[in-house]
Amino acid sequence: MRAIIIAAGKGTRLYPLTKNTPKSLLEVGDGLSLLETQLHSLAENNIKDITIIVGYRAEQIEAKLHKYRNKFNISTVYNPFYDISNNLISVWMARHFMHKDFISINGDDIFTPIVIENLLKSKNNVTMVIDEKKNYDEDDMKVIHSEELIHEVSKKIMPEKANGESIGIIKFSGHGPKIYRNILEEMVRFPENKDVFYLQAIQEIIHKGYPVHFSVCNENDWGELDFHPDLMLIREYVSQTNLVDKIFGDKKEL
Repeated sequence: MRAIIIAAGKGTRLYPLTKNTPKSLLEVGDGLSLLETQLHSLAENNIKDITIIVGYRAEQIEAKLHKYRNKFNISTVYNPFYDISNNLISVWMARHFMHKDFISINGDDIFTPIVIENLLKSKNNVTMVIDEKKNYDEDDMKVIHSEELIHEVSKKIMPEKANGESIGIIKFSGHGPKIYRNILEEMVRFPENKDVFYLQAIQEIIHKGYPVHFSVCNENDWGELDFHPDLMLIREYVSQTNLVDKIFGDKKEL
């Protein structure tokens, strides 16, 4: 199983913190970067093949990865268009790593190993990790789902109609990688799609009649770093709940 981490963006909503530092390298607690917490959670699930899509301050991410290259099979994909496009193009740039089973992960997610462990139990072609909470806001990547399937995914879903939120982690297995690659190849041919989120490709998969399943995670087992308050909340949560220990167990070295 391969993990593809999407980390090419500039993270402008976190300026000035990201003025000279990519979002994935921001420290979230105990001296660890967001990216390092991801690597540890993946390693706990024996996922060692890692592809990271880079763009903004790519050299910093690649420098950080040097200390982990003896523990992981790490490759990077550079998106030269990161400054003039949305992340659909970033994901398309990594299509050559999508011929076998893989997990796609947002570069601004922090998550415990149990999230990946439960996702790996799914035998379906496309499985999206979601959480369920009482209220959703306009910036959430909201979903509408039934007992088994995702029917709609978009930030444009009315909050009161949503019954779940995509956390930005999706597993593609079986026929899933080929389905996804084909959709991406179709979408990049249209100029207007250079400005869309990659999750629009998941919606296209649904529109074409392919089932998209889901794995529900606990709201306390993940977080997303988009805005300044998010970083403060994540650091506070890491400190108060020993989330670092929850992710790493008794060891902090891979």
